[in-house]
Amino acid sequence: MIEFKSPQLSDYKKFAPFFASEGELSCEMNFISIYVWKRVYENRFYMDDKTLIFKSKTDDGKGYVFSLPYGDLDYGMSIIFSYCKEQGIAPNLWVSQGERLTEFLKKYNCYEIIPERDNFDYIYRREDLAELKGKKYHSKRNHISAFSKAYNWSYEPLTSENKADFLAFSDKWYNDKGIEEDEGLRAEKQALGEILDSNVGIEYKGALIRVDGRVVAITLGSPINSEVFDIHYEKADKDFSVAYTLINREFAARELGDYTYINREDDLGIEGLRKAKLSYKPEIILEKYSMIYKGE
Repeated sequence: MIEFKSPQLSDYKKFAPFFASEGELSCEMNFISIYVWKRVYENRFYMDDKTLIFKSKTDDGKGYVFSLPYGDLDYGMSIIFSYCKEQGIAPNLWVSQGERLTEFLKKYNCYEIIPERDNFDYIYRREDLAELKGKKYHSKRNHISAFSKAYNWSYEPLTSENKADFLAFSDKWYNDKGIEEDEGLRAEKQALGEILDSNVGIEYKGALIRVDGRVVAITLGSPINSEVFDIHYEKADKDFSVAYTLINREFAARELGDYTYINREDDLGIEGLRKAKLSYKPEIILEKYSMIYKGE
């Protein structure tokens, strides 16, 4: 019997070689993303020496979708088909654009492809976010300049010394947002604390901005691979909204010099969030698709 398991923090190093070898760009295929959302979408995985496969609940909670298998594609698809036959469910997939999708479509013509625009990722060149050069970023530079004139701010990378302040700000931000009524916010907050308290070698970077010693913004992310860094958390005090722009720039400039791209994830179909993400002029808008099984 094929068994899918709940991801644990100790699984981090098991997944890393699969992610690194596939040139993945999608924010979903990142250990922290998988771990954060396991409580909301019941993320589960199957892994052996040939493949790594994830399954997640659909947004309506009525079914499951599977990731495109990592490693041996044909072997992985045989695992998915066998499992779905056992369970009496359709082998529907969740896929992002890229070479793996191209390879898949050459071999499997039994799927209907449906673009999921609200889940497209926004991916930027690191140097664009770090430098904010040119006319297209003129207003953002002006906002940061005005903020710098108005406030005495400082930047700090996340360390063991300031972790308590980082988490205290996080707690307040989530509580102010009404965390008791939002399952997603609860999952984010709980996973953040667990990840920062773990000792299993999870690779991440974080930072905070202070104004006169008070934390007003935080951010945290992790690598998808050696080229792409994913931003999981970015929160700012509602009274210091420009701190979002500031910590975005400072984090890219000071911490992410080893990466070519920064994935700032999707917009969830929220109009204001989409406008904000487009305003940073993404290099790539990474398309994602539901792949609905049509039968043999």
